[in-house]
Amino acid sequence: MTLRITLFRLQLSLIFLLTLFSCRRDPYKVNLSGIECDITIRDLAAEIFDTPPNRMAEKADTLKLEYGSVMETYSKVIGLCDPSDERWNSDFVMFATDMRNLDLWDDVKRVWPDNMALKQELEDAFRHYRYYFPEKTIPEVVTCISVFNNSIIVDDSLLMISLDRYLGSDSRYYPGLGIFNYQARKMTPAYTAPDCMYAWATTEWGFDDIGYGTKTLLNTMLHEAKLVYFTKRMMPALPDTILHGFTQRQMEFCKVKEGEIWEYLVSNDLLFSRDGFLIRKFTGEAPFTSYFTEDSPGRAVVWTGFRILERFMNNNPDITLKELMVMNDCQAILTGAKYNPD
Repeated sequence: MTLRITLFRLQLSLIFLLTLFSCRRDPYKVNLSGIECDITIRDLAAEIFDTPPNRMAEKADTLKLEYGSVMETYSKVIGLCDPSDERWNSDFVMFATDMRNLDLWDDVKRVWPDNMALKQELEDAFRHYRYYFPEKTIPEVVTCISVFNNSIIVDDSLLMISLDRYLGSDSRYYPGLGIFNYQARKMTPAYTAPDCMYAWATTEWGFDDIGYGTKTLLNTMLHEAKLVYFTKRMMPALPDTILHGFTQRQMEFCKVKEGEIWEYLVSNDLLFSRDGFLIRKFTGEAPFTSYFTEDSPGRAVVWTGFRILERFMNNNPDITLKELMVMNDCQAILTGAKYNPD
């Protein structure tokens, strides 16, 4: 009799542990079996700059036909008129044969001899995207040189990647362009695919489209955190330092000071501030957060928002990522997260 009772208690304990484990399953791990996503990356930069100068006029007409609306978008990015304009061909030939742009292309090819690693990263990320959002469109992916104008260009179903913005933190071009070290540190190939997913999310779920109402620090930091959280869901193996754009030291600052950061925001009654300057200082790109110490990263409160979202999703496993991305009641998110760091 005693043995039966002991076995029964053991079974109950195992059931309890299994139930507890299932409730705390890793939300970033999903079963992608049966989900395919074959991405072809069209290399517009190579099509342009690997063409001999004496054949560029002919190539310009071919590119207009082959790339269509993509060429219209690209022309805007590099400051040319619309391809339908009669001046476009001559302006494009001048751009494509400019020695400075050809030198830049040489640097790009040294850093980016091929796009296989990028292709694999994007295919894996968009397999996750298709898992969570099966009704959404997978964009056409094109690599280019924007002459440092943009990193990622998103237009309807187009994802255009400017490889000259990912040449490495030590690129000879960046200091002369007024790009600071904290910015150049994130202009490496490792950041390319995460930036793509973040940029794609910004167009799919724009701040104004969600309907948060009047902009406050709370809804801004949570919206920005949603974009980061989305990126993590698409790329679950991505290191936190790259996900947030922090150095290892800055990452440690956030972890150690998590409670103090939250206490500062609450005790100074900042969460519902509508001060645009204050919101930008807390959530905009910067070498550090001026309200904290110089050991802090810029956008430290976006990391705080990310932590709130993780708590919220863990506490509410029935809420899907699709539902989270369109939630506009930030007070409900905060309440549901039960966020109270030590």
